Amino acid sequence: MVSLTVLSPLAQDQLTLAYSQETHELYRYRGLALCFLPFDLPVSRLMSAIGMECEHRIFNLHEVAKQMELVLPSTISQLREMPFLNTNSRHFFVVDESMGRQALLNAEEAAETSHTFFSRLSETNAIPELKQLLSTFVTQKYSEYHVVKECREQWKNALYALGCAS
Repeated sequence: MVSLTVLSPLAQDQLTLAYSQETHELYRYRGLALCFLPFDLPVSRLMSAIGMECEHRIFNLHEVAKQMELVLPSTISQLREMPFLNTNSRHFFVVDESMGRQALLNAEEAAETSHTFFSRLSETNAIPELKQLLSTFVTQKYSEYHVVKECREQWKNALYALGCAS
């Protein structure tokens, strides 16, 4: 039988990768919620709700790490980075339909990338304690991607129906 101490570095690495990805996602969704706040409150609330799901996944990662006697970094240290800030844009807040459309398209692409990341992490997982957690994350990320995609599609259609789109 394989010793758990031999697997610990691998488990630590997988947990750290998952944690880092999900922390990045949390801040991205918080940023999107803030960006849409003055322009489209329902989209802002949706992004905030998705961010709360990220918080739950981060909590679950901490719980599994604790059970496995591993340590994850503190989210406080990551507050220095604000990965959701778009330094290429003149505005932080969504100020028009074009900017909102681009923000939602970027959110959809990032959600798809996140789903792919967790799928690959789950496929390469060799740690029994992580199997169910990663499987759940993959399912949740698949749903998250489709919710963001549907939001983008409905938002675009709603703007066309209002005659706001160019």
